[in-house]
Amino acid sequence: MSMLPAKTPEESAITLAQVVFPHDTNELGLATAGMILKTIDIAASLTAGKHTRHKVVTASLDRMDFLHPAKLWELVSTHCRPTKTWHSSLEVAVTVEAENVSQGEKRLIASGYLVFVALDDGTLKPTEIYPLRDSPLAEAAEIRKQSRLAELNENLPIEETDNPETVKRTMTPDDANIHQKVFGGAILEMIHQAAEKAAERQANGPVIAVRQDRMSFEKSAYIGEEVRAEAILTRTWHSAMELQVEVTAKDHKTGEERRVAFSYLVFIAQDATGHPKPVLPFTPTTALQQKRWEEAAMRQATRLSERPKIDG
Repeated sequence: MSMLPAKTPEESAITLAQVVFPHDTNELGLATAGMILKTIDIAASLTAGKHTRHKVVTASLDRMDFLHPAKLWELVSTHCRPTKTWHSSLEVAVTVEAENVSQGEKRLIASGYLVFVALDDGTLKPTEIYPLRDSPLAEAAEIRKQSRLAELNENLPIEETDNPETVKRTMTPDDANIHQKVFGGAILEMIHQAAEKAAERQANGPVIAVRQDRMSFEKSAYIGEEVRAEAILTRTWHSAMELQVEVTAKDHKTGEERRVAFSYLVFIAQDATGHPKPVLPFTPTTALQQKRWEEAAMRQATRLSERPKIDG
């Protein structure tokens, strides 16, 4: 039993606001999902740090639903609060609103959950954190945790013949904390950049993200390493596309390459007015592509059952 005093969710809640600038948008003037996710990771990690009073690292993204896009010059507010704590980890619920400040119009644009692990300041190993009390979301958070533990962290490999879209760059101090570990937000941003490129290729035009599935950070990436995100198409529906993304990090000194994370994302093709448009169907041509195509249908059924119901 913890000897630390319990805190309420309100004590650790944080709201982070920022404006959508031109460099954050696509050709339709809509904020990219990568920009939104990077902001989410920053805000949620601040919440986790405020609650634990320790350094924290992003352990996983449980899922993220993108409900509406944010537009150029809108104010994006990210609201975060802890839902449940365990010995050294905690889940943080995130909701994101966009506001047209000249009109006073607000709308919910994204929601999801992230999990963080607190590290001891000296040893940098997981450490005990303050328990949480009076959380109405604790029971649902425990169910999500059990689901994460039960889910196999496997995917079908991406091969050269899949012709993946690739985003790669060498990590700099701006991408990492004082221990040279790359922020989860930087990885999430690269995942969306690669997936967006692959989706745009299939759509032959702009796209918007509507979902990122559960993703765990398997290994850390460090300053000076080359991080590569590769994305391929797995299945199309009418205007929707599923993308598989795998992220690896390479140590230039040793040549060692390791997988950092992987995930599945869904994008919707957009016409010139910002409305959904049909995409060319994807037809599997190999046994591996056929297997991905079949598994994508099962993931889509899960997403449809989980997607929040909203007005507008």
